[in-house]
Amino acid sequence: MKIARPSGLTVLTGLLLVLLPALAILQYRWVGHVAEAEGERMQTHLRNAALQFHEALDGEVTRAITNLQIGAATAREGSSDRYTDRYEAWVATSAHPQIVANVYLLDDEGSGIRVRRWNASDRALEASSWPQVIEPWREMIEMDRRVFRSGAGFGRPPLVINDESLTIAPLRPQPQPAGSPPEQNRPTWGFTIVQLDMPFIQTQLLPELAQRYFGLNDDRGYRVAVLDTADPTKVIYRSDDEAPTTPAKAAAVEPLLGVTGRIFFNRGGGGRGGGDRRDGDRRDGVRRDGDGRQTFVGVFRGGDPGRGFGEQRDSGRWTLLAQHQSGSLEAAVAATRRRNLGISSGILILLSATVLMLTVSSRRAERLARQQMEFVAGVSHELRTPIAVIRSASENLAQGVVASPDRVKRYGDTIGAEARRLGDMVERVLQYAGIEAGRVISSTAPLEPLSFVEAALRATSPLIASAGITVEKSLSPNLPLVMGDSSALTSAVQNLLTNAVKYGGANPWLAITASQTKGARGTEVRVSVEDHGPGIPHADLPHLFEPFYRGADATAAQIQGNGLGLSIVKRIVEAHGGRVTVSTRIGTGTVFTIHLPAAPPAAATVSTSLVGSESAAAHS
Repeated sequence: MKIARPSGLTVLTGLLLVLLPALAILQYRWVGHVAEAEGERMQTHLRNAALQFHEALDGEVTRAITNLQIGAATAREGSSDRYTDRYEAWVATSAHPQIVANVYLLDDEGSGIRVRRWNASDRALEASSWPQVIEPWREMIEMDRRVFRSGAGFGRPPLVINDESLTIAPLRPQPQPAGSPPEQNRPTWGFTIVQLDMPFIQTQLLPELAQRYFGLNDDRGYRVAVLDTADPTKVIYRSDDEAPTTPAKAAAVEPLLGVTGRIFFNRGGGGRGGGDRRDGDRRDGVRRDGDGRQTFVGVFRGGDPGRGFGEQRDSGRWTLLAQHQSGSLEAAVAATRRRNLGISSGILILLSATVLMLTVSSRRAERLARQQMEFVAGVSHELRTPIAVIRSASENLAQGVVASPDRVKRYGDTIGAEARRLGDMVERVLQYAGIEAGRVISSTAPLEPLSFVEAALRATSPLIASAGITVEKSLSPNLPLVMGDSSALTSAVQNLLTNAVKYGGANPWLAITASQTKGARGTEVRVSVEDHGPGIPHADLPHLFEPFYRGADATAAQIQGNGLGLSIVKRIVEAHGGRVTVSTRIGTGTVFTIHLPAAPPAAATVSTSLVGSESAAAHS
């Protein structure tokens, strides 16, 4: 016995079904690796963004503080071209000169502390009362002046003001020629206080930096908050209400206004100072004067004004907190993983569905090809039979074998019947070919249902008469019109009548009814054809309207047919907006019913008008 080999498509389908689980496992691992890489990328991006934010803010503030320090010569003279040039150069090169609100000078006028404010318009220092913002540290500043005047000014700790809007630095010493007496190199007491514009920083600078480095408007961006380091409950800036307020909730924590906020503070004694930066040079927190002496820098920090001098700390004056919009980087990475997993799973599901559809389509194509081959074989056989009968009868008549008039008539009837049978087969095949080509309906018009029902009965009357079948008709008058093609609907009803004759069994009986009913979609016309045949097996019902399909019982009984009749009926009725139903009982019979929607009232009115016009024309 020859064993059938599986087709190439079957082998390919099997391989794909085996590979799909492996692909699913690989996909899951790949998505995990991608998620880990995405997490590392996001973490690196966040660190870089926080560092860039830090450098941008600290750089802007540091440049302002460094460039706006006032020297001893400017303090003594009240104005200075060098300081004015430096101030204007800073304004011209600064991205945000609005960051500075005021520059104050505090120095010793002998009887007390003199307070002056730099007026950029007049390029001079103008007298000012004690600013309200400096008032809380007035006693501390006066104590520092007394300590300085007592001769203990060298090596004293830096003066600290605990206010985020203020920075304080001692006066730059005035440069003296080499060999000058020591008393001339003695530092001058005084401080430059730079007041930052906090409203501008909070409402413009910080939001701009946050948007630039953290992409606040992006769904994959971050929430940003800036807090006071000394008092974490004090919020300097917050990008939105959900921005973190504690380091525990932040993915990145970065000190601000810390080491980058250095200011000059003379910690040495004697020697030449840098003056108004005439020949001084600063690198790495150390200023080297022209004669090689070093002046170390001080760092402004938070402190307690009540203690007089605060201790330096390593943290910045502010703290930057950044958090991903998802709440945490872990949540963002998990969301990315879920998204990637969903996309890849969707692709796998689509691939699986494609394989499944390919398999189903292949099986259907194979079944259809087999049915087509059976159809060709069946049609060839059915064509051969009437052709053989016609040829044999015609040869007998031509050769004079049949001489009796009765036999000649019988031969003629036989030739006619076989010719009609042959014509019906050819017509059915041509009709199916037209339906497959999309030519189901040639034209539509309002039709009387009884017109195509009676036409179908007339067309099948010879077949019914030859089979000796009794026909019961129950055709209701005044049925609503239907919109359709008369020829196509006649063919559909005719096919049902022909099937009832062929499959009616030993009981030569059929019934045809036409009635009006209310269906789910409104009024409809029902045309039913019933027989008392053996019925249709339930296994054949799902395939009953498929082209070329013939039931096993019909094939075994050698009932003539090609499996196209019911398929043609279904296609014609559905093209008219209707449907075909079947009811069968084994050993009792079968009923096929055509459901056609009634024509709308407008179509019926038009049809009546046309009929009336034709009648009037006929009588004129």
